[in-house]
Amino acid sequence: MQETFNKQLNFRDLGGYVTKDGRMIKPGIFYRSGGIFLFNEQELERLKALKIHTIFDLRTKEEIEERPNPVIPGVNYIQFSGVMNELGEEIDFSPTGMRQIGGDGFEQLRKLQDYYCEIPFHNKAMKLFFEQIKEGNVPILFHCASGKDRTGVTAILLLLLLGVDDQTIMEDYMLSNKYLEDNIERELMENKEIIEKHPEAKELLTMMMGVSANIGETVIKTIYERSKTVEQYFLEEYGFDEEMIHNIRNKYLY
Repeated sequence: MQETFNKQLNFRDLGGYVTKDGRMIKPGIFYRSGGIFLFNEQELERLKALKIHTIFDLRTKEEIEERPNPVIPGVNYIQFSGVMNELGEEIDFSPTGMRQIGGDGFEQLRKLQDYYCEIPFHNKAMKLFFEQIKEGNVPILFHCASGKDRTGVTAILLLLLLGVDDQTIMEDYMLSNKYLEDNIERELMENKEIIEKHPEAKELLTMMMGVSANIGETVIKTIYERSKTVEQYFLEEYGFDEEMIHNIRNKYLY
């Protein structure tokens, strides 16, 4: 179904990924995307045909007020910012901030890494999101603005819960760069001379328009460092014991 959407929407069904025990995520249950406000009328009609139960918007209230989503009748709409940690307040996410070079550029990269690695922990949005998964409020579509950062980390956590291996999780995370490749290539080309003198700028500019493998890998690594196992992480953060994880996997896997 995602092939029928403009690739700039970064829309995809997480169904079809194979888990470590050889099962497969059922299609038509978990969707990730850029903001619904980006959809044109035809794309909205295609979205309605998916019979989404819940749309989970990870944007801030300010973002939503600036670019509200269209109303889709019959859909349970949940908004809860996925950036509810104080580290985000110290980062300039603007184009100016993401175009820093030299020492400032390296410091920006460090702050971004620390910031994204905190999203999986003590995050009320993630707790509310996984409550929807536990309660079976699906099909569910989760999104932020461009469907790559907050959405990308949420997808990492969901795929971990469902038992997908780290390599496959990273392949899905990096797929955003394929969907958004035109924007990334344009930004890198426009800043070619700067990148030649300041290689650190390439990762920041890529992150501005797409995602960084380093960020995704470090998020997963941090989860293992703090919680040792996926099961321990979900117990500590969401109260999901092994029986609950087993039941969730049986519900959503073939």
